[in-house]
Amino acid sequence: MPIIQEQPISPQVSICIWKIDETEEALLAFLELNETEFADFDRVKVASKRLEWLAARNALKQLLNPFGQFWLEKDQFGKPHLTDPCIGVSMSHANGFGAAAINHQGPIGIDIEIERPQIQRISRKFLNENETWAGTDTSKLTQVWGGKEALYKLHGRTQLIFADQLVIEEPSLKHITSGQIIEQNKTETFSLYFDYQSPLHICCAF
Repeated sequence: MPIIQEQPISPQVSICIWKIDETEEALLAFLELNETEFADFDRVKVASKRLEWLAARNALKQLLNPFGQFWLEKDQFGKPHLTDPCIGVSMSHANGFGAAAINHQGPIGIDIEIERPQIQRISRKFLNENETWAGTDTSKLTQVWGGKEALYKLHGRTQLIFADQLVIEEPSLKHITSGQIIEQNKTETFSLYFDYQSPLHICCAF
């Protein structure tokens, strides 16, 4: 079971990162998907993405094992929820890894990213004027992007403009910062956890 990280990041929030070295059949065997979940999985046609989908789901299962069997359903916006809504859940995957996070006291979003030089070219499309701390540094820009993806997943309701409605504060040495979701006349602030486990940038919003 290739879990490279499983840890609580607050009394209510835990994350799990899964590195894929199994076959699709082996990853499926760890799960007990119901008919709806299997239909969702079967819509994924690219082999590498199928493995990542399963890895993220197995990471979530690892976190939820102490609480018994679970099943997921999606709301009208496509955000996954447990059939028992007491625990907030989120998943992500990238380049041979899957990730999951749970929150016992509210919504949550997780994102994992691998650094790419192209992010410097597209940064003007997602940077807010208050995020000058990122400059042109690829690592910091990846943190901003990952933080905004995590906030977007936490929000999970309507479309958000990354440059205007999502703002990431500079992470501290303790890996915790904050992020804002701005909608009309309302601004909500959430905690953001950042970590780097080569080659992954990990961000969790809660």
